[in-house]
Amino acid sequence: MSILTKHLLLFTIVFNLISCKPNTYLKSENTSLQLDTIINNNKQVDLLIKPYKTKLEAEMNEVLVISAEEFPKERGKPETKLGNLVADLSLEVANELYKPIDNDSINFCLLNFGGLRTSLPKGEITRGKIFELMPFENELVVVTVNKDNYYSFLEYIYTSGGQPISGDISIRKEGDDIVMDFIDKFKNRRKKKTSYKILTSDYLANGGDNMKFFLNPIKTEPVGIKLRDAIIKYCKDQHKKGKELVSNLDGRITFE
Repeated sequence: MSILTKHLLLFTIVFNLISCKPNTYLKSENTSLQLDTIINNNKQVDLLIKPYKTKLEAEMNEVLVISAEEFPKERGKPETKLGNLVADLSLEVANELYKPIDNDSINFCLLNFGGLRTSLPKGEITRGKIFELMPFENELVVVTVNKDNYYSFLEYIYTSGGQPISGDISIRKEGDDIVMDFIDKFKNRRKKKTSYKILTSDYLANGGDNMKFFLNPIKTEPVGIKLRDAIIKYCKDQHKKGKELVSNLDGRITFE
């Protein structure tokens, strides 16, 4: 345990003991504490913290990629550029890392707008900005659900007004039905499938944001990377390729 950690732990213990004790009044001798002693102690703590603070600031200020446009945090829309960006990159990174035992690949990605905590600006995107966007320690997982839960998922997307999705898919309303089409390789297999592999976060996989259709899955498999780290990885990869951060609205969810 480092000296700084010991100091912080000691402070926490003393603070908790003081704050939890009932008020008592004791008669004591007059005492005095030199002000310069307090100042010197604070300076010692500052000196201990400074190297860690400097290192952390350097890491958080690292520029990962340049964004070609602003990605505003929006809700109340079927799809947003920010939601599409994060869902698309999550699926791309997961497909690189995910090694299915049954050789069946991920069908699509589902995240939630509530998990995206801030906008991304146009221009330099720092590591610190990604921590602001995704401050949670959520892991990416692949959840295999049965056909009944798949239909519950479609109903959820409609009643929630849309969520970030990705995977060459489109969701739309036809009369009283919510229809999801798998484009290209999945389109001809849609009616034959009895289960679906959905990439999501472990928070949502456990029923977060009222996604109850994830409960009682056929199986849940870890991808091996946190959602935030997947975003950072994608940004750095794009930068290495000389590309800027871009996204678009392509009508993947329409409820007209």
